[in-house]
Amino acid sequence: MKIDRYGKTGLALAVLASALSLAALGSCGKTSAAGGSAGQSGGSAGQSGGNAQGAAASGRRLGLIPVQAAIVQVGELTADRGTSGQVVPDTLSQVAAQVAGVVKSTPRQVGDWVRAGDIVVQLDDAQFKLALGSAQAALDSAKLNLEIGLYNEKQANPKLAIDVQSAQSALDAAQKNYEAQKALYALGGTSASQLDTARTQLSQAQSGLEGAKTALDQNQKSGEQNIAQLRVAVDQAQIQLQQARLNLQYTAIRAPFAGQVSVLSVNPGMYVGLNTPSFTLVSAGREIDFNVPPSDAAGLPVGTPMRFTYNGKEYSIRVSQAPSAPIQGLVPMVASVGGAAGLPFGSVGTVSYTVAMARGALVPVAALSTLENRNYVFTIENGKTVRKYVTIIAEAGITAAVSGLDNGATVVLNPPPGLLEGSQVQASMVPASPAASQTAGNS
Repeated sequence: MKIDRYGKTGLALAVLASALSLAALGSCGKTSAAGGSAGQSGGSAGQSGGNAQGAAASGRRLGLIPVQAAIVQVGELTADRGTSGQVVPDTLSQVAAQVAGVVKSTPRQVGDWVRAGDIVVQLDDAQFKLALGSAQAALDSAKLNLEIGLYNEKQANPKLAIDVQSAQSALDAAQKNYEAQKALYALGGTSASQLDTARTQLSQAQSGLEGAKTALDQNQKSGEQNIAQLRVAVDQAQIQLQQARLNLQYTAIRAPFAGQVSVLSVNPGMYVGLNTPSFTLVSAGREIDFNVPPSDAAGLPVGTPMRFTYNGKEYSIRVSQAPSAPIQGLVPMVASVGGAAGLPFGSVGTVSYTVAMARGALVPVAALSTLENRNYVFTIENGKTVRKYVTIIAEAGITAAVSGLDNGATVVLNPPPGLLEGSQVQASMVPASPAASQTAGNS
């Protein structure tokens, strides 16, 4: 026989309890008639005392040990968590000046609701209008230069082409003359000096043709390069004109989306530089910012339902951003909230959520005992106790998820001193929650 944590003392108590039960049964057999009448009246009083007391008394008369018991269910052990959350706008933007200038006016003030595109800050635009006019004039000039270059190219090329044709005709004539003089010289009909003159004229005609071709080719190349440069000048002038138009538009600093002006950083007459914040805009939509431990963040994907409680009112929220890396030991989280018109920005409330701990047999912690560093429970089978060793997977509040028990098993709660394996018991059933919960606070 194994001796549990109560040791030999528990065994002695159990033997003593059995002896007392036998003595009580013997004395009951000797009860007189008067005693029987008293017993009947006592029975009526016991009935009015309730079923649990009657069952316990019946158990003691039969030598059974009265215990409380619960039925085990296999399921998911969950824990309710709570942490603080703050109401913030779902979109916040510091709108900066995209050009430098002097503030002319501020058509909108702090607290004003604006639509997308509304002017909140207006810069002085006089210089920007002048710059736009200058850029337009530069573009017109570049276009005119391009037209002149194209015209000159159109006029020069035909003339040079004609020069090439003339040089070719002169070369053809010099070639024929040289051939004729050469033939006459062979027949003795002309002198050597006349043949040399014809040869010289042929050479000059060849040089003239080459010069005409070179002039035409150089003019064509020069014209193409010149036209290309003129076209680039036009493109640059167009870009400068577009930039001047944008700069003029940027003098009106507008709301990028519909929302409320929460901060106005400039005043009329103030000079603002490029990229200087001019106002802060927040959206009408709200969200909840909160932090959770890394162990909880893994079980809170996007879409997880939660609750936000503020000023005694509860709002339904959902995780809208995937968990990120921890910051100072906690994971920043964001949840969207619907119907939050009554939630002021900056208000702090409580975010409540549920996380899954483990899956197993859900056992009240009160049923767990320890023997030689091993956890066990007493189950009830056929009216007798059976020790079952279990492994604790997770705990949450008053419930633990364990392995080693079947669904529907009956376990003894708060086992009385001296309870041993094989003891006959009278069980009083206690309802067991299918899923346990635990409330904890996160800072």
